[in-house]
Amino acid sequence: MKDCHHRFSFSKRNYILLIYFIFICFTLKSNAQLPSSLTENFLPRLQSGPPIKIYAAYDSPIPLKVTLADDASSKNSSISWILNNKKICTGISCEILLKEKEFKELTPVLFIITANSYGGTTYSYEFKMHTKQGFDSEKWNKEVAYLKQNSIPKDTQNPPNFSTQSVVSLFGKGTLIQNDYMLYIGKVPRKFSWNLGYFETDNVDALRITDSESGVWFLLPSTRLSLNEENEDDNARVAELNFGNIRTKASGNLYDTDEKTKEFSTKMIILTNEVQLNIPRGGDALITRETDKKGEYYTRVISIGGVIKIIPNVKNLNEQVKDKYKNIYLGAGMELIIYGNGKLLPVSSPKTAVIDNFLAFTTTPDELEARKLVVNDSNLNEVLEKAVILAQHEEYFELLNLLAPYQGDFSQNALLPYYFGYAKKGLFQTYDAKKYFLMAQKLDPKLSYAHWQMGLIYLDEKKYTEALNELLIAKKNFNLDEKLNHEYEYYVGVAYYFKNMLQEAKQAFKNAVWDNELDPALRQSAAEFLKKINVDKPWSLIVPIGIQYDGNVLSVAQNQSLPSQYASQSSWRTVAGGIYTYDTSKINEDAGWFLGGGGKAFYVKNLTSTYSDLDTLIVEGSVYETSRNYLEIDGKKEKESYRLYQTAGTIFVDNSFDMQYFLFGINYKELELNMGIQIDISTRSTLYQKSGLIYNQYYNMSFGNYGVFKLDLALQGQEQVMFNTTSSVGHTIEAIATPSATYAYDSKTSLKLSNTFDFLYVFLNPLQSYYKFIPTAAVNYFFLDWLIGTLSLSYEYDIVFPGPSNVSRPGFALLVTGIF
Repeated sequence: MKDCHHRFSFSKRNYILLIYFIFICFTLKSNAQLPSSLTENFLPRLQSGPPIKIYAAYDSPIPLKVTLADDASSKNSSISWILNNKKICTGISCEILLKEKEFKELTPVLFIITANSYGGTTYSYEFKMHTKQGFDSEKWNKEVAYLKQNSIPKDTQNPPNFSTQSVVSLFGKGTLIQNDYMLYIGKVPRKFSWNLGYFETDNVDALRITDSESGVWFLLPSTRLSLNEENEDDNARVAELNFGNIRTKASGNLYDTDEKTKEFSTKMIILTNEVQLNIPRGGDALITRETDKKGEYYTRVISIGGVIKIIPNVKNLNEQVKDKYKNIYLGAGMELIIYGNGKLLPVSSPKTAVIDNFLAFTTTPDELEARKLVVNDSNLNEVLEKAVILAQHEEYFELLNLLAPYQGDFSQNALLPYYFGYAKKGLFQTYDAKKYFLMAQKLDPKLSYAHWQMGLIYLDEKKYTEALNELLIAKKNFNLDEKLNHEYEYYVGVAYYFKNMLQEAKQAFKNAVWDNELDPALRQSAAEFLKKINVDKPWSLIVPIGIQYDGNVLSVAQNQSLPSQYASQSSWRTVAGGIYTYDTSKINEDAGWFLGGGGKAFYVKNLTSTYSDLDTLIVEGSVYETSRNYLEIDGKKEKESYRLYQTAGTIFVDNSFDMQYFLFGINYKELELNMGIQIDISTRSTLYQKSGLIYNQYYNMSFGNYGVFKLDLALQGQEQVMFNTTSSVGHTIEAIATPSATYAYDSKTSLKLSNTFDFLYVFLNPLQSYYKFIPTAAVNYFFLDWLIGTLSLSYEYDIVFPGPSNVSRPGFALLVTGIF
């Protein structure tokens, strides 16, 4: 019994010690570590294998084997034997047979790849051929030990380079083949050189290529991307998409260039058989090359950010046809499909499923992990700062990725749903975008940006009442950035136009056309809208005020109502006036007859006391009738209209009646004709009074643009038949021609160069003739869209027969005109 008791006590003590030992192990587990070779994720490698140059003979078996390194990463790897890109064996041993009929003219190259989920290591071998006689493979191809990577000098492992390239697998694996070198790509980043070769993925693989020179390239499953060798003439990386899907995200942005680098905006050049795509700084593109249902290859490109230049492959077309393919650009959020020989499908919005597929395969594990971060207030502020930058650069994919983890917190800040909706709208997911813009409006009713975006969406949906309401609210709460401030007039003009509020639309489009800071494309579109708006407010008022020097200034104006003795004088004088019209034909586009009328008054005050008795006031009134019809020409309706008018006027000189005139005329397109009577009611002697019949013709011609100048020609003719002729008063014939060239420096400033030729014949005894040559330079400047300033300099040279009585006089005029 004692012995049994003793044995029992001993076993109990040992049992207690065992439990205590296990407890100590668990409490001190932080100090117990496995060997690093068993815990770290090393790339697998071989400890030994065949010599670098394998001895071989045709049609003789060559047994080879390898030994894996001792670390866990290598022990858990698989081994592939690849002969000239064809897998022939797996495992640690392989028997190779080089058949003479296959390799007589083909150099054999062997790759042994050891790989696991973290990547692979490739060993390449060449063959040294011998005759069969005396060939002993086992003797000559003994297994040799390989050096570890850290045993190789660093300058040999990674030679110095100013650019770096690396590749990693996001899903599955991938390969890079460059000449006789094959790189197996796993989840550990591997460096490579951008030389001639190609990347290839299988049907479940995806790769991420990072290049310090160009940016990031993503290869989706079943894709081959060929690398082109660097060329000194290329300022961008060049690669050819043979088939499959890639995404390219070019480094930098369009705003980080200076004068020296602005010409090097292209970072990537993607080639296919159908097209060349130039990806700019900061550009983000989704590119596919595959076949349609008919088996015909095409290239599809979707711009996610930046403007992509597209150069279709049209080598087989003639030069005239090629011209129409120049300067094709694809903006963010748009899709274009290109077939061979330049066949282009219409630009369209990309399908959501296509974008989601690219997004799924190009989202890195780090980005997925970032979505799991805990949201807090400080984090939200940082997120909004990044969102502003991404929105400015139109990087919609990145904006969605950034905000997606915070959807549960959109109620905390109206800008969160706004920017999420902005990204959705940029990717043409309009239905979803509206939901988030409305959410932002509900959180902050005064958020101008949300109302602005809803206004643009309603314009696209042709809901013009809702669009106008949203744009007006945005304007009321305007704290938009400078770019949107300039765009407001254009888009509100579109809403007015389609609501048939044409007066308001015309004013908005006029403001847009004269806005130098507005996008040129929108200004051009505004001008096109203005051409369609033939209706206007029925009234107009023009008020000129200015100062002039010398009579030739008024002579250039061709105001034949002025008395001849006044027009020949020289003086400093001021001019003020007003022209008012009311025309019912401007308020609609119907056919029929329309009444109108107007009046004008001009007062000329001489600043030189010598000529104060020649101060002049002109008062004139008109009534006119406009006829409008529509004719069908070649299947199109063309407007046909003309105007009849009756004019009566009185001229006062030195506060006394001088002349009255009555005219009846017609205006048809560029031609105007009128005739009437003038009655001299002055107190001058009958010897100098001019009463008689008047006939005028006016014709204006436009020759279009010649270089930077617009060329025009104005023609005028006048005949006067006097009731009473004397030695001082006779019948007259006058012909005036004024060619001009106008150069528009910008939308506000223009320069007009002209030369007036004025020939006047007075039928007296003897016949008197006057020849005037008046070169003039005038600068017009719009201070506002309704206020224009005009500075004119002229030089008049007169020749009079019988003479000699030649006159040379300079002229000057400065006018400021308000147009209401």
